[in-house]
Amino acid sequence: MLGISFPYFEKTRNANELPRILQAMAHVDTDVWAIDGPGGRRIPPGPDVSRSHVDGRIYPNKPPGTTMVIAVAYRIARVVHGDDLTLRLLTWWARLLSGWLPTVLLAWFLMRRLAAQFSRAPAVAAVAVYALATPAASYAHLAYGHQLAAALLCIGTVLCVDAARAGTEVSSRTQWLSAIGGGALAGGAVTVEYGAVFAGIPLGVFLLWNARRPGRLPYTLGALLGALIPIAWLGIYHRTVYGAVLSTGYHHVTNPDFAEKHGQGFLGLSLPTFEGFSTHVLEPGGGLLWWAPLVPLAIYGLVKACSHPDDPVRSFARVALATVLLYLVVVSGLSFTGGWRVGPRYLVAVLPMLAWGWAEALGQIRNRPLWIAGVFGVLVYALIANALAANLWPHLDLTNVHHPVSEVLIPLWKENVEPYGVLRSGFHLETAHAVIVVSVVGGLLAVGRVLEPAPKTLAGLGLGLLLGALAVGSVTRWEPHPKSLRNLAYIVRSWEPEVQPHLRRPSKALPPLAEGVVDRGPRRKPQMVPPR
Repeated sequence: MLGISFPYFEKTRNANELPRILQAMAHVDTDVWAIDGPGGRRIPPGPDVSRSHVDGRIYPNKPPGTTMVIAVAYRIARVVHGDDLTLRLLTWWARLLSGWLPTVLLAWFLMRRLAAQFSRAPAVAAVAVYALATPAASYAHLAYGHQLAAALLCIGTVLCVDAARAGTEVSSRTQWLSAIGGGALAGGAVTVEYGAVFAGIPLGVFLLWNARRPGRLPYTLGALLGALIPIAWLGIYHRTVYGAVLSTGYHHVTNPDFAEKHGQGFLGLSLPTFEGFSTHVLEPGGGLLWWAPLVPLAIYGLVKACSHPDDPVRSFARVALATVLLYLVVVSGLSFTGGWRVGPRYLVAVLPMLAWGWAEALGQIRNRPLWIAGVFGVLVYALIANALAANLWPHLDLTNVHHPVSEVLIPLWKENVEPYGVLRSGFHLETAHAVIVVSVVGGLLAVGRVLEPAPKTLAGLGLGLLLGALAVGSVTRWEPHPKSLRNLAYIVRSWEPEVQPHLRRPSKALPPLAEGVVDRGPRRKPQMVPPR
């Protein structure tokens, strides 16, 4: 269901997605990374850009990993749509390959792994909670790169742990492939999202500690070798674009406000503060506990899994728990919140590691009515909040919003607005409301698989559904921001298809390249070559 609804609003010009899309076009068409030349089609990229002091040109301020995936999407879109390719269509393809597809592959991987370790019912429940009751649902609809980083990091970490802990029943060749491949995937996450580098600390400590055992050192070195390959490529990109291996786009942002925030501490990262912890974890606007309220249950499950009798489960649970706790500390020291976002953007990369905790904890509530009531009460709220955000408006600007569920999402639902759907050519079939209902009901049914069919469990389930409904109703009584109605009015004015009348807005056609223009790089002016 994650890929059916397509919330796209060209008037907003999502500043996180657009520079990467422009860079992908420029890289494919003119073989350069800069987006202010012919390859960028002269489309204004928005504020999320940097200016290189090497050549004076404009680049996205993000790492280039997502760009490379969107470049593949662009090639496919050109073949499928030809001259009819628009910015809307290209954005759909970019989101499909960099957001939706990584999420689906990650969910499949988690399902197989968790079913083998915990049985199928807890695995289904854990994956449903991750995919539908956390901000993963929203970022699967966007080309931000967070879901791509999450998939690379989680799968890579699991493979590295597998290689380090595998016994003699696994061939050395398989262990080598797992170590190198896992290291490459985990290292690749850094090329998508710089913050993924912090996950290397607990994983590296685990691998080094495990290397003390006889015969384990080669696989630790293999994982390190695999990780160095994508990180070396990232260093080459930095040197080419910004003049130094460790010089990133964040060092050269053009927006003064961004420059001020990134200039604090180390690229905007300082010592943790309670204010930072509150912003990313506690506040109703973008806090983790409001968008993924079952995270405490997952942490409890990870703590329990750290003493699991199965060694692979125990080992990964320890790495996952250390990674999640480290990220909570790291984001508490950030000087910036993440702009347009659903929940804490910088924690999204580690959310799939919580699936082991959910599988462990949900497998224990099957006949405990009070636990069932509490879990399902929280689950109902989480499913509704994330389904509304993902399928209606995953671009929450919290500047003039206290509680986005009550001030933005529920009003949009009541207005009966519909974004694009993708079941017809042109992406205009109205499907979002049906997708929201199916996501909520499907999530409840998936988690309900762990319950034993008994009167006391059904009573707990009924109480939980009632509590969840009350929780959703209670947020509508939240004191709104004084400018929340103005903010909502802007969203309605920006809506696509238009609210009145229900017609599609024309998307911006991609301006053609000037005939014969080849932009080969920063040190060479665009050349005019004869057409073939």
